[in-house]
Amino acid sequence: MERHTRRDARRRVVVTTLGLWLGSGVVSFGTLALDGCKPKLVRMDAVRDALVSTDARAIDEVVRSLPTCPDAPPVALAQGMASPLDKGCLSEIANAFGSRTGFSPSPPDQAALTTAAVLVARDGRGDQIAHADAWLGVMKGGKGVGADALRAAVSRAMVESAPVVGRRFETEADARAAMKAIAASIPGACPTYRLLGKGDALTTLAPELGPDHAACVQRDLGRREGPGPSYGAGIPRALEGALALWRETERALRLGAPGADPSVKPALDRQLPTIEAATQRIATERSAATVAQPVLDRMGELHAMAGIVLWKDAGAADGGLDGGLPRGIPTTPPPGPDAAAPKRADAGR
Repeated sequence: MERHTRRDARRRVVVTTLGLWLGSGVVSFGTLALDGCKPKLVRMDAVRDALVSTDARAIDEVVRSLPTCPDAPPVALAQGMASPLDKGCLSEIANAFGSRTGFSPSPPDQAALTTAAVLVARDGRGDQIAHADAWLGVMKGGKGVGADALRAAVSRAMVESAPVVGRRFETEADARAAMKAIAASIPGACPTYRLLGKGDALTTLAPELGPDHAACVQRDLGRREGPGPSYGAGIPRALEGALALWRETERALRLGAPGADPSVKPALDRQLPTIEAATQRIATERSAATVAQPVLDRMGELHAMAGIVLWKDAGAADGGLDGGLPRGIPTTPPPGPDAAAPKRADAGR
């Protein structure tokens, strides 16, 4: 009798304690025996480790249960502006990695970085993640499991895209295929590249998403190896913007590889030569700028009024907003026998 009484008392203690834990939200049914954060941190490690594995099934096994994002129509975003997906599906994925604030890209935390890695590796939708410069900065010098997962995902995707990006571009079909691959491989890629890559006609795009007016295309054209914000029109203009983003991403991976975790660095060292070789094979026929300076100035002013920064005044102390094109940016290719040759990915460093 006494034995049964003691056993019942122990049961009451367990049930009461469990009820207090559940009521306070300390644990959930899936993690009663473990600390609430540990399984999610391990899960980020698992994503990173799967991305450097040579077994393609390893990635699918790790990420298959995570939420997915709908194939919603893209929207034009001002620089630094949150995407509608940030508070939706991207936050759901980040929360699955232990985030308490959802998807936080500015500055990105480890959960946001791992989320970006999943969008690239599982879905091939780098274009669904805004904030390209934030991801580039982390790939150059970020630390942590999320930063390494992002490097691994992007490097792996760029190797897969190398055959269609590293080439001489002679047809519109070549250009569209490359833009589709870049939009899939690089987080923060302009949605214009995906739209054109999947075959949308120029005339069907909203003006703010067309290559001649999209702010993200203009920003990419202004990158260190782009031909400048005033370059070209239509498909050639979008292609040069996408290729400038590709080159900048290759550089970010190369700069970040030495500081990567020892579990990731060998994979990056193995993949980077393939990516660099593809970059060196890129060859396009660059034409003179087709956007007149006054038109470009006015376009920049209107975008700045709407909060969209197309470029910054290099002479301003704080790099503040500047609607017009900074003087000194060439609007035609430099003269000389090497003008048409593709630039090295490390030029100007």
